[in-house]
Amino acid sequence: MGKILLSGLISGTVAGLLLAGAFSYVQLSTDIELLDLLLNLDFISREEPHIVIQILLHLLVSVVIATILKWIYINRSKLYMPSMVAIWVITTSLYFILSKQAEEPMELHSYIGWTLWSIFHIGYLEVLHICYKKRI
Repeated sequence: MGKILLSGLISGTVAGLLLAGAFSYVQLSTDIELLDLLLNLDFISREEPHIVIQILLHLLVSVVIATILKWIYINRSKLYMPSMVAIWVITTSLYFILSKQAEEPMELHSYIGWTLWSIFHIGYLEVLHICYKKRI
């Protein structure tokens, strides 16, 4: 179990940072606020936490997802792909949920923002899969 937790910590941190970095690049290059949406905590607190806290919470969620998927990858391999698809559907649905929960409207450009959100989350899951294949 310790190896699964360590793998979840490493792969979740790597994949989570890459996802945040990709969203940051999109936000800096365009006016599509994907990083703001990813780190949005309006539904938890009225006051905006420091950016470091927002990123750490995002990474915590990423590590939990990575650990669960790693456990499934090792112990319930037949459920691995359905679990990956389920996680993708959930994270893709969060685009709509988080954008509705935002206190201030965000520039997401509707279909473009959703498409980028969906594609980058596929990339996030692919990074996790590569880490598992390489036994990280």
